[in-house]
Amino acid sequence: MHDIMNWLQTQVQQNPQKLYVQEGDHKYSYMNVAEMVQAYSQAFLREGIQPHDRILICLPGSIEMTEIILACFEIGAVATPISCKFTDKEFESVISTIEPRLIITNWDRQEVFEGAPFAITCIEELLNSSGGCSVFSSKYEKNIDDICAIILTSGTTGIPKAVQLTYNNFETSCKNWNGFLQFEPDDQFLCCLPLHHVGGLAVLIRALIYGFSVNLVHTFDVKTVHNVVSNHPVTIISLVPTMLKRILAIKGGLESMKSLRHILLGGGPSPENLLDICIKEKLAIVKVYGMTETCSGTFGLKLLDEPHHKFYAGHPFPGTKVWIEKGEIHISGSMVMKGYVDEKETNGFHNTHDLGSLDADNLLFLDIRRKDLIISGGENVNPLEVEECLMNVSGISDAAVVGKEDDEWGQKVMAYIVHKSTPLENELLHRELIKSLSPYKIPKDYIWVSHIPRNELGKIVYEKLKFL
Repeated sequence: MHDIMNWLQTQVQQNPQKLYVQEGDHKYSYMNVAEMVQAYSQAFLREGIQPHDRILICLPGSIEMTEIILACFEIGAVATPISCKFTDKEFESVISTIEPRLIITNWDRQEVFEGAPFAITCIEELLNSSGGCSVFSSKYEKNIDDICAIILTSGTTGIPKAVQLTYNNFETSCKNWNGFLQFEPDDQFLCCLPLHHVGGLAVLIRALIYGFSVNLVHTFDVKTVHNVVSNHPVTIISLVPTMLKRILAIKGGLESMKSLRHILLGGGPSPENLLDICIKEKLAIVKVYGMTETCSGTFGLKLLDEPHHKFYAGHPFPGTKVWIEKGEIHISGSMVMKGYVDEKETNGFHNTHDLGSLDADNLLFLDIRRKDLIISGGENVNPLEVEECLMNVSGISDAAVVGKEDDEWGQKVMAYIVHKSTPLENELLHRELIKSLSPYKIPKDYIWVSHIPRNELGKIVYEKLKFL
């Protein structure tokens, strides 16, 4: 057990005027951020916040959210950032699970939390809270095994789980990523993943530890991301396959992606045709496999170095042990979460419940996730394969494929489809799909919808399909 270094203070000592975060036209050095972090830390101490208290943060993913999270780290409070897009029921569930000592939100969202049995402070009022100019000192001594953040899983198929991550989890994860990508002082990492997801928060902390800058884009918008990459010194970006596909589809999108040193691609399986385009165009794709429970990606594969391994999830990072038990991928290492809230500690072991296999060189192959597998007439159907074939049909802009209980087939394949103009006739669609799919994989039912529900990471939220 040892005290952990203070990431922010180290950068302030070494690079006080160096750019840390850029948001639109606004630039913030390490010193700028540190001054606000100090002010917010003082406000928290005036509010009586103690080490290990949980602070629920419901703010847009902006510089203020960054500063609030770092202020929590400064005094040993547990930062718990959440999505501002939750439904009332989701907010209630999260609040009852987290039981925060304080909720930080803004005036726009204040009424969502009215009636909650916890203290609520709007960020616009936080620096004016009681206590005047009194200076409070934090008695917190940082310990590497302390929980610094609680991050909710993306919850595409059910209730999100609350993952407790320690300073050591982030230290280990960031060290592994630096070893793999070799961060440079002049790197600029475009962060368009939400800061309440581990993929977004991890970018901020990597930059904080290794001294490069972050360009914050609040929400993914294809034209905004393209413009930022084209007009700023961005060298690294982290995307999910849906995002990359949308960027490549717009004018100039391919050229903007070619300018990057690394394109991290994770958050779900990548369609084969997308990977083939990336190989052909020599895009610097880094396939990533990881999860909130492992403090972001813990396997990586540089696609251009190993195009013949394009279907693999990647090689484990140093210190990551991986094994297969009953077909499921198990991971251990010091990047594994302390545990879910109100559940027993993991002791550094995690069963991902993803299906996979390892080759002789410890290269991980990721199967379709068990919960998504459709078994129709005794045959296994991979819905991602069917979705990819549907998306290749002219006029179809989005698709989601699920299994529906059926007396005859056990499950029947069903497709939700978004069409750019008028829906195709089922017979015509069938003729297109039979060119590339076995008959048992072709959907029995088609439902034409205006949109496919996706979360902020671009993943399909299957639970919401039934309400369309």
